Amino acid sequence: MIGVDRYGPVVAAVSGGFVAGYSIRESLGSDSFVAESSGVWFGAFVTAQWAGTIAVISAVIVLALVHSGRTPVLAAVAAVLGSVIVALPSFVPISSTQAVTTNAIGAGVLVGVCGRIAAGRRIPSAALAVGLLGSMLFYGAISALRPPRIGRWMVNLNPMYVESPVPLVLLVVTAAIVAVTALRAPAARFESSDAVVALLLAFVYLVVYTYLGNTTSTAWMWTFAVVIAVVLTYGGALVLDGRDGRYLVLGLVIAASGVNYLWWSDASWWVLIGAASLFVTAVGVGLRKDLSTAALVVLALVTATGLIRVGENSVNMVGTVAYCTVFPIALGVAVGSMQPTRTVASTLAPLVPFALTLFSVSAPVPPREFGWTDGLPEDYRPPIISLASPLPAGVVVAVIAVVAACIFATRSAHRERHDRMSDSSGP
Repeated sequence: MIGVDRYGPVVAAVSGGFVAGYSIRESLGSDSFVAESSGVWFGAFVTAQWAGTIAVISAVIVLALVHSGRTPVLAAVAAVLGSVIVALPSFVPISSTQAVTTNAIGAGVLVGVCGRIAAGRRIPSAALAVGLLGSMLFYGAISALRPPRIGRWMVNLNPMYVESPVPLVLLVVTAAIVAVTALRAPAARFESSDAVVALLLAFVYLVVYTYLGNTTSTAWMWTFAVVIAVVLTYGGALVLDGRDGRYLVLGLVIAASGVNYLWWSDASWWVLIGAASLFVTAVGVGLRKDLSTAALVVLALVTATGLIRVGENSVNMVGTVAYCTVFPIALGVAVGSMQPTRTVASTLAPLVPFALTLFSVSAPVPPREFGWTDGLPEDYRPPIISLASPLPAGVVVAVIAVVAACIFATRSAHRERHDRMSDSSGP
């Protein structure tokens, strides 16, 4: 059973994190933009921002309950419960508008249990980040390889009932792995102050997105929302302090660098394999050597490639190659190098990109035109993979946020080393 105790937490954290992250993304509607702009009463409750916020809240609640129960059985039950909630639409008539919330709750429960398993330990915590962030980075590529399926439409005359966002077989296997590992996991600490910071940030992110920075906002209002979110994130990082604060800032960096994103085709499987391999390998490198400053600088440079303007029928090749190769390497190194020491921070910081969608969802873009066709000819063949970017103003704001995070993390690391040297040289 030594192998189970050694590798079980890693496998459980990766699989649980990946299923949770993918279920959040997959449950979102195909017409979320229409729901926000049409003024329907449920418009704010079917967005990626809402789903990420609910996931954070659910994860915090599960961590608190598992800690208060002081029994691994409760964690195992929660793992099964989270998977059941995600699978619920396959057994109960749940509409697409409701499924966004139920899937986010189930995903958050899974993340909370995986956080209890990781317990702030470097390798299991890194594994949880790999699962969550991997589902985010490669969601488009995996979706392009899946068989065609009916889109999840929100704005309908009649409720549209949906299926589970994740195949049931995968949910059963994941639930078994996470539950068995939770039964054997050591007791985890629960830092109440860190949990309060996470809940407050999630609430602020939701408020500023809903009222200032959603897809219907102007560029100025969106920028104001970003400033509020970034400043409060830095404030939260100062409260957490040390490596835990730096890890929270890394979540902000990942969210900001998502202002540019990749379009994947069904012929991009070989790019997916290569990029995923680079990401996992880079995390291993970061666990062995702290290269966080260099990684953050590279992330800022990669984000800036979205400023390269190309024609309507051209592809930003520099940015595409950078996001396929350099981005997963820099992100992996940063994740490995900046691992925290406390349970709550290691659990919730990788959820920041899901709970802060000002960059990946609502960065300013030209006015959207909705129709049955996009005007492309029937024989048009899209590129295997290409980079999509918002208006330059959105990319500039994102780069500034990443650069500021790099300065914050560098100074924090320098102060942490100075404190350790002062303590070691004391009487």
